[in-house]
Amino acid sequence: MLAVVVLSQAALDRVNASHPTRAPREISEKFMSNFNWKSLSLLAAVVVVSAIILLLGFVTTLRLPLLGWSGLAPLVILVILTLISSRFTVAVTSADGTSQTNKSVADAFIFLAVMMYTMAPANSFGPSVILAAIVGFIASVSVSGKWSRVFAVGTTIISTFVASLVYKGVLVTMAGGAVSAGDRGLVLDILLFPLCVFGVVQYALSTFGTIAFASLTSGKERVKVSTESLIWTLITQVANVTSAALFFSAIRGAGVPFLFVGALIITLVHLLYRFNEKRVSEVTRAQGEKLRYIEEIADLHMNTIESLAIAIDAKDQTTHGHVRRTQIYATEMGRLLKVSESELRALVAGALLHDIGKLAVPEYILNKPGKLTEAEFAKMKIHPTVGGDILKRVNFPYPVEDIVRFHHEKWDGSGYPKGLRAERIPLVARIISVVDFYDATRCDRPYRKGMKREDSLGLLQKMSGTA
Repeated sequence: MLAVVVLSQAALDRVNASHPTRAPREISEKFMSNFNWKSLSLLAAVVVVSAIILLLGFVTTLRLPLLGWSGLAPLVILVILTLISSRFTVAVTSADGTSQTNKSVADAFIFLAVMMYTMAPANSFGPSVILAAIVGFIASVSVSGKWSRVFAVGTTIISTFVASLVYKGVLVTMAGGAVSAGDRGLVLDILLFPLCVFGVVQYALSTFGTIAFASLTSGKERVKVSTESLIWTLITQVANVTSAALFFSAIRGAGVPFLFVGALIITLVHLLYRFNEKRVSEVTRAQGEKLRYIEEIADLHMNTIESLAIAIDAKDQTTHGHVRRTQIYATEMGRLLKVSESELRALVAGALLHDIGKLAVPEYILNKPGKLTEAEFAKMKIHPTVGGDILKRVNFPYPVEDIVRFHHEKWDGSGYPKGLRAERIPLVARIISVVDFYDATRCDRPYRKGMKREDSLGLLQKMSGTA
């Protein structure tokens, strides 16, 4: 028995609170966001900074004149257009399909506001961050989790503000000095590169900020984002930049054709995305049906395992219910130790099957009321090897064979069948070894009474590090 894994009081309290005959059927738990101090700190920082930026944006916007090239009246029109187009979004999803954030074709009007208001005569970042807040709020509706939505809106505001400062700096550098948004000498060739830089900076900050937050809340070092969704959001961003430049040129006198082409670009990109989204949904639906079929097969597989476990349990008349209890103990222990999903699945199945090799052991040995002779014990010791050989043919996708073959190994190398030592013994086998020993000492046998829980735990601790 390996007591290197300590069977904690908390684990036993959990297990004993469970129904004694109920075996866990579901071992994959639904992902829940775990807000640790890092994620909370990041969230708080984003909320505070974005709130300050938005407040200052409102203040600078209210100082604008009502009419004119960079006044409040054009901004009202931009707000209306933004509200109308904000529902046309492209989702940024993780690899498992969870929506993390969205990009909207309404970003084109954010870019246009940057071009109209960031430079003189307005010299205000307010209109662009106000539009960013509107777009971010509407686009975040489909994002799961209240605080994830708050973070998405905050990053949209911050990324737009930072990108607008970068845009202004690049434009001034390229123009060779201070420029005015109404300057007709400001040709599209000069405007386009700073606008592209704005688009890249805004896209990078909002996307990677959201990925970082998802990583912190999930506790994973990396959150894999759907490559396809990133490509589509990048295409949308490029279309928005191009359309904004065309809209700006049209407003400055280039004419309706520029306005028409800009609208056509974002419309076509959105239609292409919707077409692709429909295709992806069909593929996802087909994958869902396949997954349901796999789950049905897995349920059938587990039912077969349970039936076999009942047969094993029935053969050994001294340990009725042992495999069920072992399964409950092992599953709870695995969760406490935060083993991988594959290892947890192995514990669920392996706990039921760890004594399958006893089918090769004569019943008179299994049910003998007294101590086994040396020859009888030698026959008993074959059951891990026999069980491992049986399950080797099953080809489980998780390490069930390791449990069955090595659950009688000992930390000091005195176990069987291989005499493995310490960390060379698989963790799942060590867990089963501990809970198997615990339940065995707690059960009544013909030749002794079962131990009290405290005595059994004391024995486990005494043997820790050796057996």
